[in-house]
Amino acid sequence: MEHRPSCELGATRAIVRIVYLADTRAIGGAERYLAALVEHVADNAHEALVLAAQQELVDWLTDEAPSAVVERAFSDGYQDAPGAARRGALLTGQLPGMVKALRRLAPDVLHVNNGGFPGSDLCRMALPAARLAGIERRVMTVHSNPWPRERLADPRLQRAVDRTVWSASGAVICPSKAVAAGLSDRRGMPVSLGRMIHYGVPRPRHDPQAATELRTRLAPSGALLVGMVSARPVPEKGYDVFLDSLAAAGERVHGVLVGPAPEGFAELADTAGLQERLTLEGPRENVGDYYAAFDVLVVPSTAEECMPLVILEAASLGTPTFGSRLAGIPEAIADGESGRVFESRAAGALAALMRAAERDRAQTSKLGEQAQARWQAGFQLEAMVEATIELYAGAR
Repeated sequence: MEHRPSCELGATRAIVRIVYLADTRAIGGAERYLAALVEHVADNAHEALVLAAQQELVDWLTDEAPSAVVERAFSDGYQDAPGAARRGALLTGQLPGMVKALRRLAPDVLHVNNGGFPGSDLCRMALPAARLAGIERRVMTVHSNPWPRERLADPRLQRAVDRTVWSASGAVICPSKAVAAGLSDRRGMPVSLGRMIHYGVPRPRHDPQAATELRTRLAPSGALLVGMVSARPVPEKGYDVFLDSLAAAGERVHGVLVGPAPEGFAELADTAGLQERLTLEGPRENVGDYYAAFDVLVVPSTAEECMPLVILEAASLGTPTFGSRLAGIPEAIADGESGRVFESRAAGALAALMRAAERDRAQTSKLGEQAQARWQAGFQLEAMVEATIELYAGAR
């Protein structure tokens, strides 16, 4: 990637070099955000280079963001090291090479994409490394609520590392107010560093005829169709809440799970008597047809969320969401206007909302219309990209 002279970001649309850093072994919402961002940054006449620590992530990003350059860089082997001391030694051993690489690339901006906080140690280390390399503009996005230091092995060490990270950061993008508050309250981030830029998503590809066929297959006899969409079968997504609420919702409510199911989920569904009312569709390349087919999307998460992209994607197609009162979910759902919010883990409350939605289809449709209006007003991809590019100019 040939280096070109830098210039101010902004309306001139001249080429500016932006290096992104990612380190994760699980592709999810944070990586989808990164792919959409770098693709559109590149389309806005800037150079976008992504450095990723995993080959699987390199391959995925190359497919998802063809306008950007994606390269394998650094090592994630520290994650497998036995013991904190060995892990720390392997990590810090990469610091000189990281500084050298960033100095050679000489980007105008370094943007670290961190799934959570502390999240990736490699991502956190990149910020002081970039400062040592002389990169003036240093940005980090944090995608989920931070862990309190007390959950980790050495809170005093975490406090010291946090101070180093914050002093090396020019700005921290927080996609939800909950993440910004958590970083300040739990991890000591100066309030002045936080920048609120809500997620923006494009309207998913969908075929109205295919959506109609899905509805006919998944909810025969006109039953209310509620769907759950998740890329990772981890407990905190609330699979058990979805199952329990669907079992209690009654015969006029049918469910569908799009994405991988946790181990033993199908057997639990059978035990709950849901053989005729719950369909497991497995992973799908494009879920737009499903969003369009659902009467309601359900997001029953129980922990570690920011603002699930599925809520915004469904909203773009006029489908409301019933979601947990957790982290940034209530920021994406205006309760009673564009969807409904229930207390986390409250399967009975979710079941009651499902029954009410089945009884009053007109109100359910109205929620969907308002969800789409909220997406149009505040969660479009172009607005997110524009706000991020504007931030780069002042991130010193």
